[in-house]
Amino acid sequence: MVMAHNQMAYVAIVSTMIFGSLFVGASGYFQTSEDLGGFESAADDDVTGGGTNAVDALDTDSDGLPDTLEETQYGTDPNNADTDGDGLDDGWEIDHGLDPLDNGEPDDVSSDPGEADTDEAEVEDETNGWPDPDDGPTGDPDRDGLINSVEQELGTDPRRADTDNDGLNDRWESMHTYDAPAPTGGGFVTMFDPLSGNWDCLLLTSEKVDDLKDRYDGEDNREDWDDLANAMGDYSCDMVLDSDSDGLANFEEERYGTNPTNPDSDGDMIDDIIEISSGIVTLKNGTADDCMKPLVNTIQRTAPFSQQATDYGLVWFLEDMDDDGLQNGPSDWDTDGDGMPDGYEYCYSNPSEHPLGDSPQAREETLDPSNLSDAWGDWDDDGLNNVEEFRVSLIFGPLKYTSPWKEDTDNDDMPDGWEASNGLDPRDGVNGDEDPDRDGYDVDGDGSVTYPDLVLDMTIISIDVELDTQVVVNQTVARGQVTQSGGNRVVVPIIAPVEGFVNEINVQVGDIITTRLDVMMVIVEVNERFTNLMEYNARDGNGDGVVDSRSTDPLDPDTDNDGLKDGIEVMGWEILVVNRGVNRIWVTSDPGEWDSDKDGLSDWSEYDEVCAQGSNASNDDTDGDGLKDQEEASEGFEWEGNPYFTDPCMFDTDNDGLEDGEEVTLGQDNFYTNASDSDTDDDGLIDGEEILNIPRPWQYATNPIINDTDGDGMLDGWEMQVLSVEEDSRSHSLWVATDIWLPPGCDSKIECGKEPGGWLWQNWVGRFYPIMKYEIHEMNLTNFAVPENSLCNCYARWALDPNSLLGDSGYDVDNDSLTTDAEGPTIWNTNPVDDDTDGDKLPDGWEVKFSLMALELNLTSDDASGSRGLMDPSMPDSDLDGIDDGNEDLDSDGLNREGLIKKYCPGYNDPSSSECHIDPNSIDGQGFYDNLENYTNYEEFQNGTYPITNDSDGDELEDGPEVYYQDHDDDGMATGWEYHFEFDPFDASDRLLDTDGDGHVNFCEYKWDTNPRDSTSFPGQLQDCDIF
Repeated sequence: MVMAHNQMAYVAIVSTMIFGSLFVGASGYFQTSEDLGGFESAADDDVTGGGTNAVDALDTDSDGLPDTLEETQYGTDPNNADTDGDGLDDGWEIDHGLDPLDNGEPDDVSSDPGEADTDEAEVEDETNGWPDPDDGPTGDPDRDGLINSVEQELGTDPRRADTDNDGLNDRWESMHTYDAPAPTGGGFVTMFDPLSGNWDCLLLTSEKVDDLKDRYDGEDNREDWDDLANAMGDYSCDMVLDSDSDGLANFEEERYGTNPTNPDSDGDMIDDIIEISSGIVTLKNGTADDCMKPLVNTIQRTAPFSQQATDYGLVWFLEDMDDDGLQNGPSDWDTDGDGMPDGYEYCYSNPSEHPLGDSPQAREETLDPSNLSDAWGDWDDDGLNNVEEFRVSLIFGPLKYTSPWKEDTDNDDMPDGWEASNGLDPRDGVNGDEDPDRDGYDVDGDGSVTYPDLVLDMTIISIDVELDTQVVVNQTVARGQVTQSGGNRVVVPIIAPVEGFVNEINVQVGDIITTRLDVMMVIVEVNERFTNLMEYNARDGNGDGVVDSRSTDPLDPDTDNDGLKDGIEVMGWEILVVNRGVNRIWVTSDPGEWDSDKDGLSDWSEYDEVCAQGSNASNDDTDGDGLKDQEEASEGFEWEGNPYFTDPCMFDTDNDGLEDGEEVTLGQDNFYTNASDSDTDDDGLIDGEEILNIPRPWQYATNPIINDTDGDGMLDGWEMQVLSVEEDSRSHSLWVATDIWLPPGCDSKIECGKEPGGWLWQNWVGRFYPIMKYEIHEMNLTNFAVPENSLCNCYARWALDPNSLLGDSGYDVDNDSLTTDAEGPTIWNTNPVDDDTDGDKLPDGWEVKFSLMALELNLTSDDASGSRGLMDPSMPDSDLDGIDDGNEDLDSDGLNREGLIKKYCPGYNDPSSSECHIDPNSIDGQGFYDNLENYTNYEEFQNGTYPITNDSDGDELEDGPEVYYQDHDDDGMATGWEYHFEFDPFDASDRLLDTDGDGHVNFCEYKWDTNPRDSTSFPGQLQDCDIF
């Protein structure tokens, strides 16, 4: 067994007291024999005295040995200070009992004793011929931990572990040498110089001695003060003082191999004296949640190695349980070698401080600085094993380790493991509200910093904030310079529009702002920041408490590198989706996925590029039309060799009533149609109404890719046209019934059945007009068969049917003298079920007849108004003069206005006469003259005359006067006169009526040109009237 240095020291003290006369030394330590190794010390030889000539004292190689002795006694080379080439001078080796001819190496060729002059040398014992490792430069014959070459440098004795006899190992002292300030007189005391014991030095004051006497009283295994002195009663400051004031005297520190100048030699956060103690100790720093925090009031705990100190004492502390070259306890930062310092483990070694109290689980979850097996558990499920809980302090700074007992050491709602692995300080309890990567965004769009008063260009001259600066409303965040009219330069403040944090700075000093829309900075409000806590909670995508996603990187604004900030993805954005109405949808995406919905479009693309306001990045079919967004936006489709795309945010891109997915596949309608063209076959009927959404009842479907399903020359849409405000179309859907029938939704002929006739269908909203459009006799049903209809179980059919075997061209159901096919859009473009399409009181066929006649007679030419002839049946005012065609007098065959005025107002413009029965200047009078002056087209139609010639019958009498002066009831009053004054031209009895009660019958009023409806207008006294 090898004794420790202090053990050796105490043995030496005892030996000195007993055998003092046989040994040399002031301190009583055992001295190494000078004849070890077979060489005597030359220290006391008389090399220059009277017994030796001066020339014999020559020392050629300056090795401290005279040449004579080198040649005659030691066999060393007088011309080589280091004969054996071991780096140690021959003289020094001789002085310290080492062999100058042995370098300690087995193959010693550096010095050959046979070459030295050994004629007068003493014959050595042949048993010493073997190399001795202790004689070489790396030898350590005194076992003090210092090799010979170092001992030579330090000046210590290689044969004595304690050169200065102060009870302290040379190596230990050399490691801790320092200058201590002297208590008086200034200067320093060099402590732990292995060549000086500092006997009774200045630091050992009387007060200090008294304290030490009290401390070392010989009780309870403590040293006795007197036993610490040398044989002469002197005390070594190096030995007895407590240089670091840790409660351990320096000789005790040397015993444990600790640092006498540092209370915590190994830097494991536990003072040396605590580590070597047994039983209960007093702590100034906290444990558990207060680990290593200075305490106001001390606490008491069991010492960390109490059991080992009790069971094994010093022996255990001199061992090295983890084989790292450091002794257990105060000399080893990590005694058990598990990667955690002893102090950290000690903090969490008391089960009573565990959050579960002193329970069985708590006792299983305690750290022990002498137990290697406790390193790798993750007791708090925070993602860090126990070693990693400590190692976070190596990243974030001393004392920044986390608790192995608490998932969230700093109580900021973010687990320690997540914080540490993402670069956040897990001991910073307020960093949850921070947004270091600035991945929040201006959700409501009110944080853009602009200059709305900009008139001319503005130059940025200063920026007054930095990123993450918190600002208030109207705070100046930058300054610009503008040039006013006249050349004056003015500095203007640029202010923050909202309170919040500076999230973006898009300008720098010197930039020129040219528009009011230039965004110089972006301020995000508090609720718009995507904080560290929000980054962690992103793992719960829908906020239901169930982890369905992943947390984001709080130091990377775009965790998944999809081009979209994490904050935007988690907080979301609003999009508009057209799907059976316009829907506002708030969209979020997965900040950990480049393409959240796996539709082939990046989240950024769906946010910024797809659709006017973005698409749904979490739904691969935003509009629910059965097509993936990428298919609609990027890949596209083809129709008749031409590529096209659909809108991923509109389930019916072309608004034809068919979802896009229905159109590009053989869906319910079993047809492929063009999803970007509402009317694929250009028949005037949108694709959705051809099969799936037929716009009227009792109608067979039409072909969406053939514009004339029944091949009758009329487009499907024109035949099935219904009333539409959006399309500005009138209904062509006339239901012709020859018997009582039941409209949709009606089950009783008595309660809601309809009479035979022509009934006009509006659309599915307005359904049938409640009033019959045509009686049976008003329609022209010649050859128009109306068989029993299985669709309605009635005798009825549509006047025009785009998919009927009965045929519907060549008929004139509306009885306007134009056949159905002639009314088509390519011919006259009139309504085939309305005899007066344009509502000008003239039947369509009548207008067409005389328009064509006028062209044939060269009475007209093409009209610049765009009308087809004088009376276009689809234009109420063909010549655009503000008068409907029915009220026009194209052939000017009315009564003469001047003649009428002379007749009914003879005093007009005659100052000498006031006689006037119908004043041309009155409203009624003006209407009277206008009416009679114009024999309108409508009147021509009523009377069967030609509107394009003033003498239809060629009798040289104009049609207007002829018709006006007819007397159909032979009552002596002109038919036209009766018609104007609202009498019945076919009833002669009104001849003798006095309509206005002026005493004169209507006949007399007619005869004398007075007004039969005005009691103040009547014949004069001389105007006799024979009513018979």
